[in-house]
Amino acid sequence: LEEGDGVVLKALKTWYNYLDLLQRNGRTSRIDELEDLRLRMDAWRMDIASQYRMAPADAMPDHLLLSVAYAAASLKNTKMEKEALLAVGVRSSGIDDLVVAINQWITEYQSETTTTTTMEEDSSNKPESRGACAKMIIPKEPFEPKQAWEHFVYKKIKKYGLASWESSYNRFTYQGEHPQTIAMSPLNGRPITVSTVIGHIFEGVLSGRPIDLSRLATLSTPPTKSEWDTLSRMEAETGICVTEDPKISGKNGDALRLTDFVGPILGEEFMTKDYKDRTPEEQVEFSRWCSLFKWYSALARVGYSPTFEEEGKKK
Repeated sequence: LEEGDGVVLKALKTWYNYLDLLQRNGRTSRIDELEDLRLRMDAWRMDIASQYRMAPADAMPDHLLLSVAYAAASLKNTKMEKEALLAVGVRSSGIDDLVVAINQWITEYQSETTTTTTMEEDSSNKPESRGACAKMIIPKEPFEPKQAWEHFVYKKIKKYGLASWESSYNRFTYQGEHPQTIAMSPLNGRPITVSTVIGHIFEGVLSGRPIDLSRLATLSTPPTKSEWDTLSRMEAETGICVTEDPKISGKNGDALRLTDFVGPILGEEFMTKDYKDRTPEEQVEFSRWCSLFKWYSALARVGYSPTFEEEGKKK
């Protein structure tokens, strides 16, 4: 696999490199979960092959199976969409059963039913705390920044004539493609996570391009007022300004690290742990706050000030 550069080999390398990373970090339980996903999808493939008297690879090639599995493994609080599978070339025959099989796996292994909170967060979620669940008011019309973020740098990849994020942004914004479809079939052929696609879309807005926040909000949950306030408080407590140059705006003038900014929300015990020692619940909660940080930092960097339900007015 080391020398391959085609779509098939890239999909295989991405999957097995991911498994190797998990193995090195001692996350054998996660490897078992991913193997369970692969086996469920393969069982569907074998059933379709039997029904239609074809080779399993004709029902769904190995590389496509792994690309879909990789995307499914990155989904949180959402389901695999049938339309996304059709768009990447999965056969329509029996596809509903495949969607069910994948989403059953997501329900079993990806649901964020347990989270880790600090005492401060717990108190902020009490009923008497106003605005704890006040949702962000999302404009119906696309938001277009007045200009690009001052520290945005456009780096074109010579081979493709686009920046690394640009194809994802264009496909989402101008072609209306679902991030799941983009994740399974990116420009360079190497599967990426849905979270990475969302990050690419936010890169687009940092470049000064328009963004359909209402559509994005159906795919990636924006911060509530309480969560926005928590992230704002982190700027004050950590001394990290998200609108400054990320190369030097971190601790002690170093590059901005998400762990330094988001980590304190999860508490001191989390901050002192190595990555491999984090519990599954802590990993889920950290990932959730990182996703919220994408919204917070991107909107702050282009001068967008959100309003929330309790304020009783729309932007």
